[in-house]
Amino acid sequence: MTDDIAKYNKNKKLFIWAASLTLFFAFIEIVYGFISGSLMMMGDGVHMSSDAFSLILSLVATIMATKAATKNKTFGYKRFEPVAAFINGLTLVIIPIFIIIEAISRVINPIEIIPNQMLVVGTIGLVINGVVGYILTKANSNLNVKSALLHVIADLITSVSVVIAALGIKYFGITWLDPVGSILTSIIIIAGGVKITKEAFNILMEGTPKGYSVDAIEMLVKDAGKGLTVNDIKVWCINENEIFTLVHVNSLSENENKLSNNIRKKIAADINIPSKNIYVNIN
Repeated sequence: MTDDIAKYNKNKKLFIWAASLTLFFAFIEIVYGFISGSLMMMGDGVHMSSDAFSLILSLVATIMATKAATKNKTFGYKRFEPVAAFINGLTLVIIPIFIIIEAISRVINPIEIIPNQMLVVGTIGLVINGVVGYILTKANSNLNVKSALLHVIADLITSVSVVIAALGIKYFGITWLDPVGSILTSIIIIAGGVKITKEAFNILMEGTPKGYSVDAIEMLVKDAGKGLTVNDIKVWCINENEIFTLVHVNSLSENENKLSNNIRKKIAADINIPSKNIYVNIN
């Protein structure tokens, strides 16, 4: 438990730094996006504002996860992490859709863009996003951290696109690079958002965790003793690191404690589920 708290405390400090840098640059990008007329820059500024929110949300989730379990919250608050990841994933899907709609409008009705300011702010964004991304790579990885990091990677890709578009507009007058770049980067962001959202949704729905098989557990249970029938097996997790299983069996065995211990030992030995997280119900 002390180890876990140390990891969460480390993540907490890194999230504070990441959120502060992201929020600061989001403000700069939105202001200069309006001045330069760059949709890509304004879109990235709005997206970075949502990233700052997502980083703050991830920070809150990290703090909540360290709270002890209570009689009302018997698993503690660790599920707050997949909740935060789910919300972050949704924003990675919803916000780019609005940017795509606006980008299509800009392709049809182009406006004047000031490439010099776009290039300067895009370059600064590249540096800021690189620093924030590096900070988050030092965190102890979990779905919450992954969702926050994906936001930052999306911003990093967008910053690269802003720089490329600014150079294209400055030296070749290719103004369509700005809206088209917005569309392409938005599609990349949406793809990552869908993946994170699906993973978080599966945890929240108590679906079988990725890499675990009910059939494999059933085979191990059947080998644990003679004359038993498996009624039901459930496998779930409260976050991607803490896996639980509940096994219901019928058995003619008179020594239920021995059978229960055998089942736990077999599952713990062959599958990555701690013995304390394995519950056996024998009828």
